[in-house]
Amino acid sequence: MRDTIQSLAVGNKIAFILFSILLINIAYPISELGTVAALLFIGFYLVLTGSAIYLVSSNRRLLTIVIVLTVMIALTGGITVTSGFTLIWAQLSWNASLFMQLVLVITLLVLFIIESETVTREVLFAAIAIYFLIAALFTVLYGVIESLAPGSFAASSGAEITWQRLNYFSMVTISTLGYGDIVPTTSVAQSLSVLEASIGTLYIAILIGRFVSLYQHDGPPPIK
Repeated sequence: MRDTIQSLAVGNKIAFILFSILLINIAYPISELGTVAALLFIGFYLVLTGSAIYLVSSNRRLLTIVIVLTVMIALTGGITVTSGFTLIWAQLSWNASLFMQLVLVITLLVLFIIESETVTREVLFAAIAIYFLIAALFTVLYGVIESLAPGSFAASSGAEITWQRLNYFSMVTISTLGYGDIVPTTSVAQSLSVLEASIGTLYIAILIGRFVSLYQHDGPPPIK
C-alpha cells in the first residue's frame, strides 16, 4: 500500500484522475438524452475507472480489485440502463460497485495527502479530486435510498428524481448552496443530506488546517 501511495507523485496520475472527474461532472447531463446516450455515458465513466486502474497500477492486489469493480460497473450499469431502471437488484449492484470504487480512490488520495511533507501540485490536485469524489459517493448513497424508498427526494417542479438530478443535488448540498429545488423528504434522506453538508464544510476547514500545518512545520512549502 505504501508503495502505491508513494507512486502517486510519479507522472501525472492524480492530474489524470482530476481531469476525468471534471469531465464526468460536465458531461453527465448528456446521459438524460436517452438509453443510447446513457450507455455512452457509462462508457465515458469508465474513463474514471481507467484512471483508478492507473492509480493502483503499482499494486497487483489493488489492481485486481479495481479491474473486478470495473467489470461489475460496466455490466450492472448496462443492465440497469437497458432495463429502464426497473431491476432493483441491478441498481443496487451497480451502486455497490460504484461505492467500493469511490471509497478505494478516496482512501488512496487521503493517505497521499496525509503522508505528503510539502504542498505540491499533486497534493492540491488530490485535494480537489477528493471533494468531487465525496459528492459522487453521496450521489450513490442517495441513489440507493431512492431505489429502496421511492419518493425520498422530491423536486419542486414535479420532475422525476433520476440519478442525474441526485448528482446535482449532491453537488448543491456539499457546497451548501441550498437552492431548494430538490429536497429530501424522509428522515434517512434528510440525515444523510445534513451529513454531506457537514462533511463538505469540515473538509475545507481540515484541509486548510493541514496545509497551514505543513507551512508552519517546514517553512513556506514549494508549490511545484
